[in-house]
Amino acid sequence: MSELRRDPVTGHWVIIAPERSRRPEDFAPQPVGALDGDLCPFCEGQEAIAGRELLAWRPHGGQPNGPGWRVRVIPNREPALRVESTLGEAPASLLQSWGGLGAHEVVIESADHRATLGKMSVDEVWRVLWTWRERLRDLRRDTRLKSFLIVKNVGAAAGATLDHPHSQILALPFPPPSIERESKGAQDYLTRHARCVYCALVAEEIADDRRVISSDGGAVAFAPYASRVPFEVWVISRAHDASFDEAGDDSLRAVAERLNDVMSRLEATLVSPAYSLLLHTSPIGESHRASYHWHLEIVPRLTPVSGLAWEGGVAINPVPPEEAAQVLRTHDL
Repeated sequence: MSELRRDPVTGHWVIIAPERSRRPEDFAPQPVGALDGDLCPFCEGQEAIAGRELLAWRPHGGQPNGPGWRVRVIPNREPALRVESTLGEAPASLLQSWGGLGAHEVVIESADHRATLGKMSVDEVWRVLWTWRERLRDLRRDTRLKSFLIVKNVGAAAGATLDHPHSQILALPFPPPSIERESKGAQDYLTRHARCVYCALVAEEIADDRRVISSDGGAVAFAPYASRVPFEVWVISRAHDASFDEAGDDSLRAVAERLNDVMSRLEATLVSPAYSLLLHTSPIGESHRASYHWHLEIVPRLTPVSGLAWEGGVAINPVPPEEAAQVLRTHDL
């Protein structure tokens, strides 16, 4: 029987429809057409094509904009937003528009064209998270910017156009609606209960245990109660930090371990699925410090978006999160 579930933070509704339940092997992978290494602009040796680097991890030294890197950050060649833009006053109109102020960067996560978060070592995954954090710390210096998004799309169904492992950083002069909803829900919970809603959520998930996929003393990976899509997973640090750029190295290490583990399980169980990985971090401002809690959301792109989800904002998920968690938890790596 179907069940309506409400997200405890944002309030969004999800229909869990197990009568439509499908097995992991029923979800056919939708990979991007691979580019050969000598044609891929993100491969080592193609630095001049990819663009000037803003940051790079070079374990053995070497000159900027040349080989020898393990992670590399470059400006997006077709940026949606630009630091050079200006932000004026909003026009007195219902159809409001501002200049395209912001930043749009690409993180090339590995020199290995075939690397994935599940196949990388924990150190390599930690290095990606470290790079994200360092770029956000730098971007935060521009006081015009108010929030950050990091998005990693893998596979054609997620909108990726290159196979090479990469993610995108966007800096915005406003909080996007999804973060605004989370921030409001988190602040409301703090006002009522004097506690971070995400810390409370982690405690409840650990106590319930049915949706937990893997955990240790530093971080937890679980299928959220109101999962919007099959095999949605959240990874969250047990240490309370509102902003990702304030997280310490130990927190990043703990999250890297859980992320590496759960991605290994997803890649093996669902045969390298298309997915989006989203970093949710608080908008800039002291008011969010106690209420918000940064986290990662892994959203597999296994089923098309229905009209009900698109127009009505109510997702239909045919795989209960308890079932998804059990499948991933018991998968033999």
